[in-house]
Amino acid sequence: MRAVGVRGAAWSAGVSAWGDLFVEDQERLRWFIAADDRWYRPSRETTVRQREVSGVPVIETRIKVPGGDAVQRVYGVANFGGAIVVEIYNDSSLPFAVAFDRGDISTMREPSPTGVQGIDLPAGSVVFPVGHHATMRAAILVGAGFDAANRRLTAQEIESLPSFEQVERGWLGALQISSRVDVPNLSWSSVLTSQRCKVLLSNSAELAESSDISLVVDLLLDRAERVRLGDKPAQWVDEVAVATERILKQCAKTQSVQWFEERALLGAGMVLNRAGESRGLQDFVSVWSRLAEAGRISDLALASPEIAGTVRQIAWIESQLVAQRRDGVIEICPCGIDKSWLGVNFECHKLLASPEHLISYAVRWHGEKPALLWEIDGPVGTKVAASAIDRTFSSTEMRGETLLSGFTS
Repeated sequence: MRAVGVRGAAWSAGVSAWGDLFVEDQERLRWFIAADDRWYRPSRETTVRQREVSGVPVIETRIKVPGGDAVQRVYGVANFGGAIVVEIYNDSSLPFAVAFDRGDISTMREPSPTGVQGIDLPAGSVVFPVGHHATMRAAILVGAGFDAANRRLTAQEIESLPSFEQVERGWLGALQISSRVDVPNLSWSSVLTSQRCKVLLSNSAELAESSDISLVVDLLLDRAERVRLGDKPAQWVDEVAVATERILKQCAKTQSVQWFEERALLGAGMVLNRAGESRGLQDFVSVWSRLAEAGRISDLALASPEIAGTVRQIAWIESQLVAQRRDGVIEICPCGIDKSWLGVNFECHKLLASPEHLISYAVRWHGEKPALLWEIDGPVGTKVAASAIDRTFSSTEMRGETLLSGFTS
């Protein structure tokens, strides 16, 4: 199930692997295609392909039909208190018809008066012809302010709803205020996009009195991402402070720091800093400096079962690209540069480097030597290094460039 919706909504929705729509975990709408040769049931077709457009909550489902594809796109909008748009696009050379299994939805035109022919569909199903390269749009009101049984959108109102391209651009624009990477591991960028969208679509669970420290870690990672994506930090300060204390006690007890605990604590410090909690931040920095250095883990972590599909994937990607040592030094590429990246230029933007600093940097190759260009946003005086690549390099400049001696695998 792929989630759709809008940021901060009180409702939730999702799309099955074949394009059926669910609202609040209840099946809400199914679709069928009548092409030139036969009726197509998406749940039974072997040609179904599905993707998140640009990694955001715009779900595109395609089915092969004579002459091309029947394309369904589903996405959420905030208009009219909250609605889900279902678009059917005829990306084929022949006309076809789309059927929905219920008529209590808003549509851009009236259904065909001939009804359903040649297929056994649920009572109340409606059919709409869709011409070559034409689009049929329907909408389902889901906001608390509307009763879907008594309120339908007019054709003009449906036409006024944002297109899937506008929704796609809106999501991508909202994510731009957080970090962005363009690296040889192409999946990293898409993971950051999809996981941040999941954070914004999900309801923020409260901190429970659980003994499971992993839940506390995940909560801190979630809160840090929400703040980086524009939430006001003050609303999370009390919760973050309590969670931080619990993780620090755990680290003190075990005399070790796991990579995900380090990233959670770093995010917590950032939230305190952005909320103006200077005293709390000073206390945090004091304790942070006494913690053991976190261990580094391999590239296999990104797909490991314990973090796959979670906010920890964001934390892991950034942990491979930047880290803060206990002495306050910001380390670029703390695990080194993998040999598979040799000769491939890459860059990162607005990575969380310390509670007070963001870093952007690029690597450009001169033969087998990487040229590093960096820029740090935050208070002056911090030091940057790339010890895993060149032990001789360090700088207190907020921006600069240098040719590093080499790399490690």
